[in-house]
Amino acid sequence: MKFALPLGLVLAWTAASVLNWMPAVLLPSPLAVGRAVAEWINPAWGTGRASYYTGTWIHDAIGSSFRAIVGFVIGSALAIVIGVAVGWSSKAERIIDPTVQVLRPMPRTALLPFAIIFFGLGNLPALFLVVYGVFLQVYLQVVTGVKLVSRDWKRAAAMLGASPRQILWRVVIPGALPHIFVGLRLGIAYAWTMMILAEMFAVPNGFGHVLWRGYEFMRMDIVIGGMIMLGLFGFISDRIIVIIARRKLAWAQELSGSQL
Repeated sequence: MKFALPLGLVLAWTAASVLNWMPAVLLPSPLAVGRAVAEWINPAWGTGRASYYTGTWIHDAIGSSFRAIVGFVIGSALAIVIGVAVGWSSKAERIIDPTVQVLRPMPRTALLPFAIIFFGLGNLPALFLVVYGVFLQVYLQVVTGVKLVSRDWKRAAAMLGASPRQILWRVVIPGALPHIFVGLRLGIAYAWTMMILAEMFAVPNGFGHVLWRGYEFMRMDIVIGGMIMLGLFGFISDRIIVIIARRKLAWAQELSGSQL
């Protein structure tokens, strides 16, 4: 049942291609996309003259994954540390939160020229954009989670003799985990988005590079193939976070009576 919608979309896509509802240059058939992806993965599977992406899949996948995951880890770690401090301490909130709230409405894409000028071409501007975007996504969820931990829980811990530090580590942070994991899921999706943006202009490889070159050469088959790859990698990374969340949030799932 879970595959009904994707299967329906593929069938509708196939029908649109067979019936020529749109020109093949704009909407290539699933078979054409499959051939382009096969050539992208292995040159021996190519059916014609080698293209710019022929046989580069493994290099592109490793590069994009490195930039997305490393940026996600750094951005999330910063967001959790700073977000917990802001949510726990009113002094930290007064010092840090106004600056973050000024940065949040700024379009992330507007930082791309700055990142390229400041860091040059390569991995650094991509990592900068991913870290920046992920931080802002995760930070707000962390702060919200820390602030919404039940006052009764904190009072009960204090009555049992817990120090403020113990309350923070054993009550507040565990209680904020549901919001933190929501932030992480939002962050990993944003990591792939910002990574693609950076690779289009600042990195000479990766999924974003392949997508942008496909647009320039009007190769919609590889553009769609790249979009599918991006979706698959994003889905896998999201599922990993969900698996970890299910283990860490067993108590919350038991209270709610449902599973992530």
